[in-house]
Amino acid sequence: MSDLLSNFNCLDELTQVIYQGICKFVVVSAVSDDAWNVHVGLSGQQGRWWRGSWTEEDVRLHFEPELSDDHLESCAEKLVECFIQGNVCISDWSAEKDAVIKFTLGPTSAKPTHVPLTEMSAVEAAAYATQVLTDIALQAQSRKCRLYPSTLDYPAEAPVLKSDQSIPLKQREKSPDTTAAFKTKERSTNESGSSHRMHAGRAPKPLASMPALKAGQPDLKASTSRSTSKNSVTPLPHKPVAALARRAKGASLANPNKRARKYQAIEFESDAE
Repeated sequence: MSDLLSNFNCLDELTQVIYQGICKFVVVSAVSDDAWNVHVGLSGQQGRWWRGSWTEEDVRLHFEPELSDDHLESCAEKLVECFIQGNVCISDWSAEKDAVIKFTLGPTSAKPTHVPLTEMSAVEAAAYATQVLTDIALQAQSRKCRLYPSTLDYPAEAPVLKSDQSIPLKQREKSPDTTAAFKTKERSTNESGSSHRMHAGRAPKPLASMPALKAGQPDLKASTSRSTSKNSVTPLPHKPVAALARRAKGASLANPNKRARKYQAIEFESDAE
């Protein structure tokens, strides 16, 4: 590939649909070692194909005197933007045979880019269409031969084991931890079932009729009394209070240490005597 055409690699493998009047065109852009190639097909029952290309000489004629790599690469990126945004058209369109038409990028820009198109023969058109379909089929192999890429992504679901029974028998035999856990669970289930059947076969006895309970009643009372005695609060010792001194006979009420005064009645003699 020439140095000038290497700046147009961004135009490789592009496609777009053009609606122009009642006509619908499909455009395919590709870059080879010696040219930038454009194919245009007319959709419908009157399907036809045109092709055009730019060689290194065409690049020089269109971009001189600015032929630096930076300038050419910038111009190629602008052409890609026109292609993606649909800013393209078929200029000088005519349905007449051998009519000279052009594929135009940026028709409203100050300097549009034109690629002259020449109609292909039926054999050439069929060969090119077959080549395009072959490329599509090869790319579809990476998506399980689907013609169109799926928009849905189905994540792989990991298997969920609900219990030990979901594990294969051989795998459980190889794992000692799984086997021990399974046996313990099975033994616990059997013991629980037998105990349940044993108790279900007979009616429960009254508590008062059980001899063990009767024999244990004295011990229970003794234990209760000991617990009560331990938990009981010991009364605090009281200090002896001195007894009140008994009042001596004949002592004074006001002062018990003194004897009470005695009053004798005064007798008066009669006037008659």
